[in-house]
Amino acid sequence: CYVMDRVVPETDETDQDERILCFDAATGEPKWQRQYDAPYVGVGYVAGPRASVTVVDGRAYAIGTMGHTHCLNAETGEIVWARDLDADYEISAAKRMPIWGIAGSPLVYEDKVILHIGGNDGACIVALNIENGQEVWRALHDRAQYSSPVLVTQNGNDVIVCWTGDSVAGINPADGSVWW
Repeated sequence: CYVMDRVVPETDETDQDERILCFDAATGEPKWQRQYDAPYVGVGYVAGPRASVTVVDGRAYAIGTMGHTHCLNAETGEIVWARDLDADYEISAAKRMPIWGIAGSPLVYEDKVILHIGGNDGACIVALNIENGQEVWRALHDRAQYSSPVLVTQNGNDVIVCWTGDSVAGINPADGSVWW
């Protein structure tokens, strides 16, 4: 079982962390946790992360409210790679961070993890390489929405469907081109 939460110590509310936690599904006992600094700046809903952790082929992909993104070994919790997508894609700096923060769960497709982040410069939806976290493609100049990308088959083609703050779009998962 994989979940995320937020820790705010009673003594110092400026010290704000998010955690990715793994529990044994049979016993409920904690297996591991990964904790990192994540102040919620400009976000009105501060209860904690909204996105589910996605687990595929022994890896856990997690994105926090402020865009901290991790690819972890699902068994041990060791970091494979990590990115601060808020900084990398200027989400807050460009005043594109939604009041609820980033909420869409990661979607793994072949060798990519697809994320709905609302980034600047045509990066509403981004695909990162699952091995190293580097950008493969970006799509749409739209604002972010409180939704996760989904995979459908349309006319024999795989299509990533994204409901953004401005549209519903069908994206080619291979290269990020917008089909409709």
